[in-house]
Amino acid sequence: MTASKTHILLIEDNESDAILVQSDLQQAMGDQITLVHTERLSSALKLIQEHTFDLILSDLTLPDSDGIKTINQLRENAASIPIAVLSYRNDEKLAIKAIKAGAQDYLVKGSLTEGVLARVIRYSIERKRIEESTKKAQKRFQTIFEKAPLGIALINLQTGKYYDVNPKYASIVGRSVEELLNINQSDIIHQDDLPSYREDIRLIANQQTHDSKIVKRILRLDMSIIWIEMSIAPFELVGDLEVCYLCMIEDVTEHKRLIENLRHLTTHLQDVREEERTRIGREIHDVLGGTLTVLKMDLDWLSKKISAEPMHERIKSLYELTGEAIETTRRVSVNLRPNVLDNLGLYGAIEWLVREFEQRTNIKCSLESTISDLSYINKNHETSVFRIIQEIFINITRHSKATKVDIELFENEEDITISIKDNGIGITQSQLLSPGSFGIIGMNERTQQLGGKLEIAGSPSKGSVVALKIPLVTVETLLEETNE
Repeated sequence: MTASKTHILLIEDNESDAILVQSDLQQAMGDQITLVHTERLSSALKLIQEHTFDLILSDLTLPDSDGIKTINQLRENAASIPIAVLSYRNDEKLAIKAIKAGAQDYLVKGSLTEGVLARVIRYSIERKRIEESTKKAQKRFQTIFEKAPLGIALINLQTGKYYDVNPKYASIVGRSVEELLNINQSDIIHQDDLPSYREDIRLIANQQTHDSKIVKRILRLDMSIIWIEMSIAPFELVGDLEVCYLCMIEDVTEHKRLIENLRHLTTHLQDVREEERTRIGREIHDVLGGTLTVLKMDLDWLSKKISAEPMHERIKSLYELTGEAIETTRRVSVNLRPNVLDNLGLYGAIEWLVREFEQRTNIKCSLESTISDLSYINKNHETSVFRIIQEIFINITRHSKATKVDIELFENEEDITISIKDNGIGITQSQLLSPGSFGIIGMNERTQQLGGKLEIAGSPSKGSVVALKIPLVTVETLLEETNE
């Protein structure tokens, strides 16, 4: 035998049939094949152990085996060799049984021709190669599935039923694989996260996006709670309309804890900074401002008592410089902590900030509001909102080249919105995502402390729009805490 030839094992106890098949094969494929013939299954199994074959052609009825049992025994001993059945019976049901048992083709002896035999050999071998390749791919997938460091499950999103679950998934959620296969994924979601989980799953199933991520809490059997990040993507069709989804999970509890600790630290540092700014602002206003005011009054008195030159002119110059120093002191004090925020509250402070911005920059501003009183009792949150608006005005001054700014305050059932729109050059996506945009980073951090949402958009022709949305639940919570 040579490596380039197709090696065929023919199992046929009828000598005339065997001669006919051999003749047809030789005429169809010539020296491209080598053929070994045996009349019994037992001898065929021995030949399989001793030689390598590319195809088995076998009658179903042999002296030592009959029917589908023949295929079963061949498949047990020659799992990787394609099998084509030879039979006198043109029986569709028998053919289906043979295929299900592992045969690649079913041939009726009376209808064999040279072309049919050649095609059957090629197709049977190719189908077996595809089958083996598929089995190897399935085995590789199963190995990856079982050994993956991520939790992986195959689920029906509509019902939440698990098709398959790997050990890592079961370990993360604190259950066994068998338990998970008998429940739905929603059964392990924390009760407080169930409404948002169901809404997220509904959106994913309807949109059939290729990759979606959601973060939810899981309640384990020991009553411990963890955070997991789910990556969900369509995987394969199970039925005509039923889609199997691949769900990969990762325990992000520690990451969430670190983020939360960092957020608390940032909030604490901002509170400390605001307290220090307030203290320094008051010191500058009360001590330095008071001292400079007394000095200015004394210089004014001296200028009236001393009229001789050049002393009078020198005193007058010092009087003017002292006035400028007092104004600088006032401006620095206001920037550190505007008294208007303490005296008039947040809404009054916003009105003051708009007027001050308009006077300082000569940019025309309009303020419209359906809210006359922003009931922020917590001073830290008042300060956060004020600083966000202050940072927006700073960015408009530095970057926008705007000539007009519109400020709107309005309230709906869910939140209070502060919208600031300019007619400048517009902010770009790269500027929004730049790690060097510390002003935007700071605004986002303050917004997170409020439990709110900051939306920034811009275009070259329409300028930029910044919308700060503060949930009403935040306001209500703050009011309740204060009343207590």
